[in-house]
Amino acid sequence: MLRLLIKDITVEKSQPKQLLVHIRWQGGASTDRSIQLPLNIADRLRYPSAAVERVRELAQGLLDVQIADQLNREGLSSARGKPYTTRIVQWIRWRYQIPPAKLQKPEELTVQQVARQFGVGDGVVYYWIEHRLLTARRLNEGMPYWITLTAAEEHKLRDWVHNSSRISSVS
Repeated sequence: MLRLLIKDITVEKSQPKQLLVHIRWQGGASTDRSIQLPLNIADRLRYPSAAVERVRELAQGLLDVQIADQLNREGLSSARGKPYTTRIVQWIRWRYQIPPAKLQKPEELTVQQVARQFGVGDGVVYYWIEHRLLTARRLNEGMPYWITLTAAEEHKLRDWVHNSSRISSVS
């Protein structure tokens, strides 16, 4: 039935995410319609810049779990309309290259720094932490250890490394 009314249809892309449809009718008249295309999945799930900036702001002093809690308290929801979770915040930080909060105290060292200082592998330092030979602080599972070395601990560990036949030094 429509074939009896419509002579031809021309479709052209006029702007991004928009089509222009030209309908030429059998009687010679023509009609133009503009049609908005649906957003692709990436655009539908993209976080608005305001949400990203809020995460960037909160990441300066809070852990990911605390950021998620704060965003949920503020009544914000994720791109899919769900409450924020730690994983969502981690993904936003990764995607938009937002560094984690600097919660390490100036006197604290990382596992790698302690390993270099004693000339041992990282595994040895983790062993020391596990056996409470070092005072280490860790905010959450999966976060790095931060180690505070006292002079007594440093002396004891230097002797340990020097006298151990099982610890091989790393050059």
